[in-house]
Amino acid sequence: MRGITFGTDGFRGIIAEDFTFASVERVARAYAVFLRALKKTRRPVVVGYDRRFLSDEFARHFSRTLALAGIAVWLTKEPVPTPAVSYCIRQNRLAGGVIITASHNPPRFNGIKLKDENGTSAAERVTREIERLANSTLPGRQKSGRPAAITLVDIIPAYIAYVRSYLQWPLLQKSRFCILVDPMYGVGSGLVDLVLKGSACRVSSIHGEHNPLFGGVNPEPIERYLTELPRAVKRGQYDVALALDGDADRIGAMCPDGRFINSHMAICLLLVHLIEGRRQSGSVVKSLNTTTMVDKIARHFHLPLIEVAVGFKHIAQLMQTQDILLGGEESGGIGFKGYMPERDGVVAGLLLVEMMAQRRQSLAAIVRDLERRFGRYVYARRDVTVERRRRIPRPRSILRRRVVEIKDYDGVKFILDDESWLLVRASGTEPIVRIYAESSQPRLTQQLLTAGQAMV
Repeated sequence: MRGITFGTDGFRGIIAEDFTFASVERVARAYAVFLRALKKTRRPVVVGYDRRFLSDEFARHFSRTLALAGIAVWLTKEPVPTPAVSYCIRQNRLAGGVIITASHNPPRFNGIKLKDENGTSAAERVTREIERLANSTLPGRQKSGRPAAITLVDIIPAYIAYVRSYLQWPLLQKSRFCILVDPMYGVGSGLVDLVLKGSACRVSSIHGEHNPLFGGVNPEPIERYLTELPRAVKRGQYDVALALDGDADRIGAMCPDGRFINSHMAICLLLVHLIEGRRQSGSVVKSLNTTTMVDKIARHFHLPLIEVAVGFKHIAQLMQTQDILLGGEESGGIGFKGYMPERDGVVAGLLLVEMMAQRRQSLAAIVRDLERRFGRYVYARRDVTVERRRRIPRPRSILRRRVVEIKDYDGVKFILDDESWLLVRASGTEPIVRIYAESSQPRLTQQLLTAGQAMV
């Protein structure tokens, strides 16, 4: 049997190969041992799941394994978004939580995300210990007298109420925006509708039905996988389109003319909204692979900037110990001051709508203003499958641009003398190498990606 390995955000594997009922049980048994060691067995654990193939069955198997170990379980009645599980933990002071999901990964994958008692992604020291336990020789069925109870719960209404309480509801309530939502066949289907129920906004959606194959694409809200969204937003004359990933904790957006607003621009827009629209302050956290525009905005408003390795868990840990205004990562996960220390695609999307309502401007106009103030940045990513990884070279120049700094605490990032940059790093969730680049010109960005690809 293959070993259990936790990556950037949990344990993931190909269904029926790495991700099986046996591997799910091993993680569940290890999690039970971990909770017992910390004497956290008096409070229940919530277990949720997404719309992937067999996610509901995997969740039930995980729950039964915990119950046999004497740990009470709240099992969701239906597929739920990851942030709803996080809020359930915080609201009810549970011992922790689990969600069966592979987030934005290809349909053949499934996975397990672990949440701590604060509702945020389990720290690396926790996942390393559970990984060690899962790969060690554990006792057979860990019975503790009679099995603990498994209770079916509906966590969506409380989550929707919490999301609405964070937003400036009076402002949204009277807005008359026409909003198109693409949940990418994931658990985000219907959530924006529920939050905005009772407002003057009109919400429509595409790809809201349950499809475990996600229409043949990865449920990741990036431009290459949203091929139908530009036509739909133009045809329906919508004010904005919002796209959510498979477990609804990441965001992408689109203007009425079909211009895609990637995660980098969304982070920058929302950072400015929190500062100027909500009059908030605090430190800003970004992952290593996120746009330089964040740095410029932080400097402009005299806010401390912290850069961390890829993975929202690094941002979440800081949000629990410091005064963090916003934390954002390239993949579209964004966390906000005054909310949970966890990313939420629904909140991020509706904050963009709130920004439009407050400024009484279109999303395209707000983007143009932001680029006028802080410059234009063109970002792109290329995922490469390699048979064998090799050591990344450290050239003094790339494309005749001098390398002024190299950061190697998560992959290798080359910062060039014209502010452009190139990052090469192995994915923490898939067997691929990701190459990231940013510059002021589309052609140069693509050339940087090609240079990075040659390195691997």
